[in-house]
Amino acid sequence: MTASADETALIHLMESLGQINTGEAFISWVQNDLQMVFPHGAFICGVGRVHRTGVAPAKLFTSNFPLDYLQSLKQPDGLYLSAAMKNWLASGEVQLLDSEWPADASMDIAWLERFKASGLQNIAAHGAYDLSRQYASYFSFHQIPRPLGEGHRYPLKLLVPYLHAALLRILHKIKADARAVRTDRTLTARELEVLTWVCDGKTSAEIAAILGISLSTVRNQIQSTLVKLRVNTRSQAVAKAIKKGLVVNRQPDSQFGGF
Repeated sequence: MTASADETALIHLMESLGQINTGEAFISWVQNDLQMVFPHGAFICGVGRVHRTGVAPAKLFTSNFPLDYLQSLKQPDGLYLSAAMKNWLASGEVQLLDSEWPADASMDIAWLERFKASGLQNIAAHGAYDLSRQYASYFSFHQIPRPLGEGHRYPLKLLVPYLHAALLRILHKIKADARAVRTDRTLTARELEVLTWVCDGKTSAEIAAILGISLSTVRNQIQSTLVKLRVNTRSQAVAKAIKKGLVVNRQPDSQFGGF
């Protein structure tokens, strides 16, 4: 059976995401490539630590998204939460919502009024957890040509795992670049990137999938790093990397807002 034009376009989008490793390239991809398959007028995404009452953001990317509405989602405890995100955290399912739809009994009316006033019109959102389920990425599209339906749910289900991987690559590149001035100069940029993932507890196979490189390349990078750090095991490398300041603890970046 041959793939439809829409399915072919989605495949090309997934492939092109594998080449994205900077925030600027990611936003350009969303504003241009993605528009061909998933048209929208505004967008927000980010990664954050999941708590019982909300999300503590670590990094955020937006396009034409009203920041005053974003700030209205901040709770007294400093965590961020919207009705759509709350439903996604509870169900793990794609969220579709139109401000013109009748509100159901479970809807937060105060939030709905703020959302209507924002001009965002509607929501098609989905996310993904990391393996620890302590952190999640979340992607929310707005001002989508109506009506919302399966034509929005299906592509989000397919694309979000690739969006999630791209976002993680970008975040670790940002962290690696920020540390460049104080890192051990004997380690290459790629070795530092792989070492960061090792310190995050990722396996070699997981690192290969995230970075889009072969498993053998990851193993070679790790072996080279062990030699340069003069250690014998991955756990020793993690301990020495932390002691030498080659890696930093994963902390939310307070200069960014939330989802």
